[in-house]
Amino acid sequence: MDHIVIMAGGKGERFWPRSTKALPKQFQRIVSDRTMIQETFNRVYPEYDKEHISVVLGESLVPCLQEQLPILERRSIIVEPIGRNTAAAIGLAAVHIKKEDPEAVMIVLTADHVIKPKAAFLAVLEAASDIARKGHIVTFGIIPERAATEYGYIELGKKLEKSHGLGVFIVKKFTEKPDEKTARSFVQSGYYLWNSGMFAFRVQDMLNAMEQHMPALYSSLKAIGESIGRKDEDKVKRNQFESIENISIDYGIMERVSNIACIKTNFYWDDIGSWSSIARHRKQEKEGNITEGNVVVIDSKNNIVLGDREEVISIIGVHDLVIVKQDNKLLICNKSSDQNIKEALKLMSQDRKLSRYL
Repeated sequence: MDHIVIMAGGKGERFWPRSTKALPKQFQRIVSDRTMIQETFNRVYPEYDKEHISVVLGESLVPCLQEQLPILERRSIIVEPIGRNTAAAIGLAAVHIKKEDPEAVMIVLTADHVIKPKAAFLAVLEAASDIARKGHIVTFGIIPERAATEYGYIELGKKLEKSHGLGVFIVKKFTEKPDEKTARSFVQSGYYLWNSGMFAFRVQDMLNAMEQHMPALYSSLKAIGESIGRKDEDKVKRNQFESIENISIDYGIMERVSNIACIKTNFYWDDIGSWSSIARHRKQEKEGNITEGNVVVIDSKNNIVLGDREEVISIIGVHDLVIVKQDNKLLICNKSSDQNIKEALKLMSQDRKLSRYL
């Protein structure tokens, strides 16, 4: 049986001030009338039974999830006691699903992607499941549209086969976010795909890989798995997570194992990682501006200006800015600097008076 796991524990810091600790990006309406988590869920439902769709996230976000996806049963919500990056989140989901279905194929999605059309995406999931059942850990590669520096890249090796009309390749190498010159060479070569951060594998294959390459994590996961259903389950989980290494699945597993296959996808994909990225999904007005709320524009080009409530924002003679107003918080930055919003939040976190705005 295939199980969908949606990772929804991210902080979404680059979308401050809309995204906060209490209501991060995945629970916000960024590109449509649905929130990002609702978009992700509806991309696989009802084609996958709700009993086979799980969400991994922190305890504080459970009420948000239950409000936005009331159809999910509590047993489908897998809680991380402490955020420890994607290796721990995926491992935790794997031991939970193994308890229910030891032969399961687990398909890992993230809660903040734009993917369309749905039919093409579902066809890729079916193909990935077939490949995973042959013993491969499968990653989803995206044909690059530009020399992006905000994504990781996958170098393709020899072609394995075709599945459902899609090319499947051995992964030769993963490269984290490259500089612009390197990204350009990757795209021009035709041998590189964007790393989408989505995966498919048999749960036991992933746990075997963790046992070999991340033995400390595997030991913690084994203890957690044995505690599932016991009265001390939450205590065991919290105690184990205290010592788990904070590392991504890419560094911890994907770059170390040899049985990685990449499926060359054929759907549109975008990782909404910063405010400037919404320009690819929202209608641009005259002079390339994107506005929301009461905004007055004079002699200004290529700005993103998002207001709230009844306040008026007037921009005069400015270009390439991101201006976002949310309650008593205001962001103003150049589009080219929106990746540095996390630095501002770091400074706020060090000030007791300012930390409440996070």
